[in-house]
Amino acid sequence: MIIAKQMEIRDNIKKYFDFAHDGEPIIVPRKQNKNVVIISESEYNRLNQALRMAAYSNSLSTQSGKTADDNTLCSDIKSENLNKLEKISGLKENWNGNGASPFSKTVIKKVRALIKALLIQPEVFPTALNTIQFEYDNSRHDHLEIEIGESDTAEVFFAPYDGKETIITISSTAAEINRRVSEFYG
Repeated sequence: MIIAKQMEIRDNIKKYFDFAHDGEPIIVPRKQNKNVVIISESEYNRLNQALRMAAYSNSLSTQSGKTADDNTLCSDIKSENLNKLEKISGLKENWNGNGASPFSKTVIKKVRALIKALLIQPEVFPTALNTIQFEYDNSRHDHLEIEIGESDTAEVFFAPYDGKETIITISSTAAEINRRVSEFYG
């Protein structure tokens, strides 16, 4: 861990970015304790994945009879996703600068119900096709995307680390998505 002042970072940004890329976190103290940490993208992804796996583990523990307090992390990620979905629902015509339409109430309602029912919370993204995309990354560096629209099916894109990408169509039910995501984390 390296601690460096803002001015030092600014004057030597490449050097500090290289440190972060090589796995050394950089702590930047700021006034009023508004400190920041610079880390590599791979470290960020690893931490994000660890949070999602912890939420999944907490979810399983809760189903096994533990108290609601054990599920705080899962609830936090779920709340973040529901808040993000609320912002997505408020997007106006041409929200992406390329003519994308606002999201239908049907899609928002469906995705809201899915988020509430998912055992492992995804990263949530709007698409220009009036669909919402769920994204997952695992410790093997595989990537999974599930695109949810108004239909009863969902498009699943799987990109394993070895590069043999596949696209399949599945039922867009919470049970089927939970099954596919559980297999993904295997």
